[in-house]
Amino acid sequence: MSSAFQFLIEGVSAFYLGHSLVSPTLPEMMHNLMETPVEFQIINGAPLEWQWNESANAQGMNGREWLPTHPVDAFVMTERVPLAPTVEYHASQKYAADWAALAVKANPAVKLYLYETWEGIDDQTTGTTKTWREQIVKNLPLWESIADGVNKTLPEGTAPMRIIPAGQGMIRLHDAIERGEVPGMYSIRDFFRDDIHPTDAGFYYVALINYAVLTGESPIGAERNMMGMGGPYDTPSDKVADVLQRLAKETVDEFNGVAN
Repeated sequence: MSSAFQFLIEGVSAFYLGHSLVSPTLPEMMHNLMETPVEFQIINGAPLEWQWNESANAQGMNGREWLPTHPVDAFVMTERVPLAPTVEYHASQKYAADWAALAVKANPAVKLYLYETWEGIDDQTTGTTKTWREQIVKNLPLWESIADGVNKTLPEGTAPMRIIPAGQGMIRLHDAIERGEVPGMYSIRDFFRDDIHPTDAGFYYVALINYAVLTGESPIGAERNMMGMGGPYDTPSDKVADVLQRLAKETVDEFNGVAN
């Protein structure tokens, strides 16, 4: 199946592999921010293992067929959450390494990234969003273990896989809201449309973090109007966008291991 961004193959700058926390929304916003084509393979709810075995049935591109013969500058993948059982039962390191090998085959200079996400907000059970925040902290070593496992398999001279710290960005956003620093926002839930999926404004924040990592450029002053295949996204007001851009920059600047 052809993706929504079926551009000239030679111009593709990034490829995203994941589930509904990629959606098509994140690749579409990255296309807006980077002003270059972005392709994707999406299977909702799927671990990397299923992405590998069921790639022919994915939304967007069939990455297993497409990646080996189409070089991209950046390859971004993510794993299913909840993360701990996925890592335990779905061989996350193995399949992350298998996917990385496809991109490296086509472009030995490709930059590999693991998009750190978050789990469902559990405040209706626990009475607080702080437990959700704590789970993101707890999961970071698991994300790092996947990246470390991939890096052990890469050919000599290949740039190591880096983590895109979107989960850490959610922690920073959560805390900024608690301090009253985000105009008109009173809970991290204001950036989510359900327990786990971001609103357009939430995805905009995630895209800013991705942009800062992939380009090495500051997201401050980045484009605020996002256009998708279905029309314009409902991105935040200028005042809120200013805060999100600052928080995204701080997240990437302070996270170890993402410098280009």
